[in-house]
Amino acid sequence: MALQPYIRPELTFIFDDVQSRDDLFRRLAGAVDSMIPALRGEALVQRLIAREKQMPTSTPEGVAFPHALAAEIDKTMVTVALLKPGVDFGVAHHPVSDLIFCMFGPTSDPWDHVRLLARLARIVRAEPARNRLRASDDATQLYENLLAEDRSHG
Repeated sequence: MALQPYIRPELTFIFDDVQSRDDLFRRLAGAVDSMIPALRGEALVQRLIAREKQMPTSTPEGVAFPHALAAEIDKTMVTVALLKPGVDFGVAHHPVSDLIFCMFGPTSDPWDHVRLLARLARIVRAEPARNRLRASDDATQLYENLLAEDRSHG
């Protein structure tokens, strides 16, 4: 499963002023808002928050995989963000998360969503890959670095 069909340059960001996890969710939901006409803005944010209440999506490596499934979403898409500095996802033994892969997908295809989560997790499992992504100077470079990491994973 290649990432390219799910990510777009216009959905890749470097933020230096995110105040909280929920602020991040509002920004990322806002980025896809026009692409999901049946489920807009705050409804998307509430789906992300509800999912985090079930189980936080941050990792001990400072990566987070927030995600939401909804019947109103037609196709799976990923927003990618590098945060400077990171934000707290509310897990005491995890550092702040600065590398974010936020997924939105249809409930009709949950396995696509699971495969995408697994692919992203494999890519960022290695510290050198995370370091290359974190070294991105701008959103375009972050997007290109992520695609290069994806290609290197076959």
